[in-house]
Amino acid sequence: MNDHELEQLYDKHFRRVYRFFYYKVQSKEIAEDLTSEAFLKFINIIKTKDDVFNAEAYLYGVVKLVFMQYLRKKYKDIKTIPIEKEQDFGSYVQEFIKTADANPTAEELALPYIDKLPEKQRIVLKMRLIDKLSLSEIAIKLNKDMNYVKTTQKRGIKNLKLLIATFNVHSKQQY
Repeated sequence: MNDHELEQLYDKHFRRVYRFFYYKVQSKEIAEDLTSEAFLKFINIIKTKDDVFNAEAYLYGVVKLVFMQYLRKKYKDIKTIPIEKEQDFGSYVQEFIKTADANPTAEELALPYIDKLPEKQRIVLKMRLIDKLSLSEIAIKLNKDMNYVKTTQKRGIKNLKLLIATFNVHSKQQY
């Protein structure tokens, strides 16, 4: 497999692999690490092998391996870790992502609207919803007191609800 083919495979599957890990571990940093590890292992293996017929299936095999290794480290006492039924892991990941796409979290629904908020509210809500920081952590990072953070968050959520409601009204009127 040449570098161009590897790059295309990476571009095609990066988001799926990252989202799989993110939904499983619920941590942006860990998902990024696992995704990087999976692609690095895949690239290192694929560069040494000439007889890989289905690179996508091989990639998802590496994803499965990385995920299993992560779980084994996390839960050291468990000898075997069952994944829902023994099925093709690639189709398992794709089915999982379809389900996740069909049921987005509140944070995912709010993301497109956060950038339309006033700057202070946008900063606080991004730290809260995207970075998953607690109110006290936000207060420390912004060098503000807890009341400022709570009030700004409350106003941001109120404005966010208005933006979403306004968008939904406009989109329904178009149809």
